[in-house]
Amino acid sequence: MLQGFVITADHEEKRASHVQELLKELPGLKKAKAIYPSREKIPFLKQIKEKARQRYQTDFLDGEIGILLSNRCIWRKIATHKGDEQEHFLILESDSQINNYYILSTQFGAAAKSYDLFFWGGWHGYMRLLRSTEQDIGDGYRIGTPLMRSVSCAHGYSINRKAARYLLQQTGKLRYPVDEFKRYVQKGALRVGGVSSELISQVVSESTIDPFNKKQRTKYWWIRLLDIRNRTICYFS
Repeated sequence: MLQGFVITADHEEKRASHVQELLKELPGLKKAKAIYPSREKIPFLKQIKEKARQRYQTDFLDGEIGILLSNRCIWRKIATHKGDEQEHFLILESDSQINNYYILSTQFGAAAKSYDLFFWGGWHGYMRLLRSTEQDIGDGYRIGTPLMRSVSCAHGYSINRKAARYLLQQTGKLRYPVDEFKRYVQKGALRVGGVSSELISQVVSESTIDPFNKKQRTKYWWIRLLDIRNRTICYFS
């Protein structure tokens, strides 16, 4: 059975019914607590943010720190799990949307077994795969090695124990948001895979991390321009 976690919180009332639907359709999933610095005390939060700003010239939102801590809690559970080293665990957020339950549930193990870290969706559907690595898994979905510069978002990915240990090591000091995998997964450190089109996307709703898009990370005109470049690179790779 597909195992994994859904990051959610009791006060996310508008998403509660959607989370229950995810748990119903994928009974191997468990709820994982979403950490909200605005609702609970995070030791040394101010000092952590200040050191990160001094070292890396990056100002972190409280929501970004919360989702990083939420994911790290899950990674610790996976890293200490007693079982097959290669078994993958799916990690979702409370606004994750499964676009094809049948393909996900039937192809999950086979698709992920050759990888340590696998993206079932990413970057608002603009994650691209290297053409030479693509394999058809049915219903128009293809798996392969993603172009890392096109990888972003953490609403639908899976990892094994090796990847959990590595991600814990790489995020031990606050440096990048959790979804910026391309910045802290070093080339060759993990076998990285992905699927196109997105098997898991995000429900269109207000962000709990950056509701007003203060960092302007969602600039669709810029994403589309970068996608032209990425498609060209992937076609010849």
